[in-house]
Amino acid sequence: MSFQQNVRGFFAAMARAFAFMRVALGNMIVLLVLLLFIAPAVVMMSSDGGQTSAGGALAFKPERISEQRALPAFSPFSGLSAPESVTVVDAVQALERAAADERIEALAIDLSELRSGSMANVAAIGAAIEEFRAAGKTAVAFADQFSQGQYHLASFADEVYLHPFGIIELDGFPLYRMYFGGLLQKLKASVHVFRMGAYKSAAEPYERSDMSPAAREANQFVVDGLWDEYVTRVAANRGLTADAINRYAKEYDQLLGAADGDAARAALEHGLVDELITRDAVKGRLIAQVGSDGRGGYLRANLSDYLRSLPDPAPSGDLVAVVVAEGTILEGDQPRGRIGGESTSELIRKARRDDDVKAIVLRVDSGGGSAFASEQIREELELAQTAGKPVVASMGGVAASGGYWISATADEIWAAPTTLTGSIGVIGLAVTLEDTFAAVGVATDGVDTGAVAGDLASGRGMTERYGNLVQANLGFVYRRFVNLVARGRDMSFEQVDALAQGRVWTGRQALERGLVDGLGDRGEAVAAAARLAELDDYDVEVFQTDLSPQDEVLLLLAERLSLAPAPGAAYLERLFAKAQEFSELSDPRQVYAICEVCQTF
Repeated sequence: MSFQQNVRGFFAAMARAFAFMRVALGNMIVLLVLLLFIAPAVVMMSSDGGQTSAGGALAFKPERISEQRALPAFSPFSGLSAPESVTVVDAVQALERAAADERIEALAIDLSELRSGSMANVAAIGAAIEEFRAAGKTAVAFADQFSQGQYHLASFADEVYLHPFGIIELDGFPLYRMYFGGLLQKLKASVHVFRMGAYKSAAEPYERSDMSPAAREANQFVVDGLWDEYVTRVAANRGLTADAINRYAKEYDQLLGAADGDAARAALEHGLVDELITRDAVKGRLIAQVGSDGRGGYLRANLSDYLRSLPDPAPSGDLVAVVVAEGTILEGDQPRGRIGGESTSELIRKARRDDDVKAIVLRVDSGGGSAFASEQIREELELAQTAGKPVVASMGGVAASGGYWISATADEIWAAPTTLTGSIGVIGLAVTLEDTFAAVGVATDGVDTGAVAGDLASGRGMTERYGNLVQANLGFVYRRFVNLVARGRDMSFEQVDALAQGRVWTGRQALERGLVDGLGDRGEAVAAAARLAELDDYDVEVFQTDLSPQDEVLLLLAERLSLAPAPGAAYLERLFAKAQEFSELSDPRQVYAICEVCQTF
């Protein structure tokens, strides 16, 4: 059950309006490109003004680490934008190739603009950095200041440099949400929540003014697990103890006071960085190590350009297909960055029908969505298994609720230690306004045929009959979900039900409870798929939705032309994105398998 239809209709109209603006803008830009022949010039531009070289240092300056390249978007808040997105597989491949490339002497990681990247994907890139270093090459990481996520990636380097006026923020993992129960009560709105799963808390913000005891227990368990993984990894990378990292995070006010308020000195004294130096000084050291580019910078090859310059490996014949399922699970055909019941199923179908494909890896990074679309995708994967092609689910940062549903019956499930998974449960939610309307003298009356069509009419409220119908629907979907997991994990219904109830687990916690088979990144999941298919020599091919010509050009321009967003744009963008996502939830049963708290991290 979704929000009231007229509210969703409003947001849907907003979404359609902005989608129209994006398409119109895209067509205009494509026309300009064709008329003015500027594309070649744009291609030659570098986002940081640096020279592309075949040797020197490999320069890595990401803004966003994701499973797929972010598509360009247009909004009135920030105009045309597409963060400099690097896929985790491209980053890993470039680092692996650079480790064996005699022309590449060092890795320079500029983290000043990294804004997003799951712990799972950062860890995968970190493992590739460790292999790069094992080849006898050095890696340095630097920024004027480090967020917690930026520092996670920086910690894998040989040397970490911080500006003398900089700061390192280790804030832990807070999980706070806004609760609107009190506001809705003041508006006399009636909130009807249906759930299957004691820990399924996605609807709590609309019915409560605080976190429920069950949600508090489950959420604390998750954030503690994530923080333990973070501390253990960073401490090992920096040669520190876990107690030292915990003390820095939890007693930072005292440590900062002892350093006379000098945040950079506090970070240096406690071993988080190796030296406090400016960007110019970092550049000077890299010039001394790898040489000058002749324009005042160090000799370098930007990671994306370096990867494009490498020859493709000779094909071996057999393929392991990787289908990326990233984003919210929605009905129908969806572009990259979202999972479509039809479009993602079509990619799996294409892999199933390709005789060269011997196994399929479903790479999941999703907090769920439509239960119907999730089942469409899972059924298509099951058809591939029936056709004799092993299926392995590889979980990225999030594979929860609907994200776990589509993975449930895979031959094997692999997760990162920090993957957020589980959330096996479903919810329904409706907000009716009969008391609100009555308070201002508005009433609803009419006739119907006795069917349920009028049971949730605007202003009429929810009837007991309609509530029973929704709860029965949820019960059916939940039992279906649990049975699928039981079949896929070779467990009883009762065993899965005890682990389900909408509760979220980290990948390591899920492994301990039998919900996944192993801990590893996408590469290890591909190796598992090859093992199941009894392959020795094979290639890996990503099956993904093609970009339209408009998207190709918009992506090129958005990445190369940096536009400053308007003040407050980031907040408005998030608000608009949530409204757009809400407007697109259209499961036929109005039942959703969504892990709302998973989107907090």
